Amino acid sequence: MLNTSHPNPALATLRVVDAMHPGLITCRPEEPIRSVARLMSTYRVHAVFVTEHREHDDDRWGVISDVALLRASEQGSLDKVTAREIAATPVLSVASSDDLGAVSQLMVEREISHVVVVEGHSRRPLGVLSTLDLAGALAGFPSRHPRQN
Repeated sequence: MLNTSHPNPALATLRVVDAMHPGLITCRPEEPIRSVARLMSTYRVHAVFVTEHREHDDDRWGVISDVALLRASEQGSLDKVTAREIAATPVLSVASSDDLGAVSQLMVEREISHVVVVEGHSRRPLGVLSTLDLAGALAGFPSRHPRQN
């Protein structure tokens, strides 16, 4: 359960669903980091989620940030280092109905820039919330860019 205090009054009336982006950009754990870089570039995102679905088990999640990708690229071959090797785990997940101010506080405390947003009851992944999404909420931007209306 998230702390329901509102550390940031600008986010006090918002829920995660008000700021998140639907959908996740994912890759398999065995993907080389060159493929992860390609995904980031193609979709213009700062993080890719690594998932490993196992029958009769929950999905396993990891996240690779752009900074982690750059660090890994300095250490080895882009085609030999895999997503599994550099993914940060476990990934924090939050419900779409959670208080945005509480999630923001949690992200700051844990020094993380991306969380998986899940449907509250089923825990099915719905999307991602990033620090950039939080900046947009602070700026008062709508969840969709005006040019997309």
